[in-house]
Amino acid sequence: MQVPFDHNNLNYLRMKKLLTFLIVSALTMNGAVAQGTWALSGSLGFDYSGPELIDGKKDGRSSLDFRAAPSLLYGFSQNFYFGGEISANMRYRYVYQANERISETYRNMFGIAPIARCYFHTHRRMAFFSDSKLGFYYGTDNARTNYMNVTASITPGIEVFLSSRYSVSAALNEMFAFDYERASPRGSDTSTGRFDFRFIFNHMELNYAPLTFSFTYHFPQQKVVEIIEIDEVRVR
Repeated sequence: MQVPFDHNNLNYLRMKKLLTFLIVSALTMNGAVAQGTWALSGSLGFDYSGPELIDGKKDGRSSLDFRAAPSLLYGFSQNFYFGGEISANMRYRYVYQANERISETYRNMFGIAPIARCYFHTHRRMAFFSDSKLGFYYGTDNARTNYMNVTASITPGIEVFLSSRYSVSAALNEMFAFDYERASPRGSDTSTGRFDFRFIFNHMELNYAPLTFSFTYHFPQQKVVEIIEIDEVRVR
């Protein structure tokens, strides 16, 4: 006996194949984009130098430096990451005399910087890297002077993996840096500019801490899900 041809069943199989093709295509494209991994990192720095105590009273200079810089990097390969960071750099200076604060100055800088990270030696639990950064910073001080700064720097460091997702790193505080700074006092039409080259020194960050420490979370790598279609045969 011949089974009658079912057009509804044929349309069902065609729609199923089309839907499967679209799902597989979407997952394949998503997998191609997600071959690398994302890394979310954050660093905090704090340095305080207090004044001298003479007869139990504060006397002399005191300084306070604070830096916070979250960053997000994407790994295009096993040894190359690219991303960016935003940062806040705050510096305060005080002068005491006979336990009385006679002067206070501050300078706050905020900025953004694209980062290219290259791992040149990796181990199971440890890796050495170098960050190339181009930073754009803007800020002001207590004298109502506006600052604009452009910095190109190279920062080597070492990263220790606590697990497959968490790591801590220590880096020199901009081992090499070249920058341009422009200062514009408010209410004045004049401005001054200067170029600077530094080696293990950065006046915008921690003056007395050549090392900065970061904590990083590595997002798990996405995997492509394969869909295997099983043809169905319906017999009525």
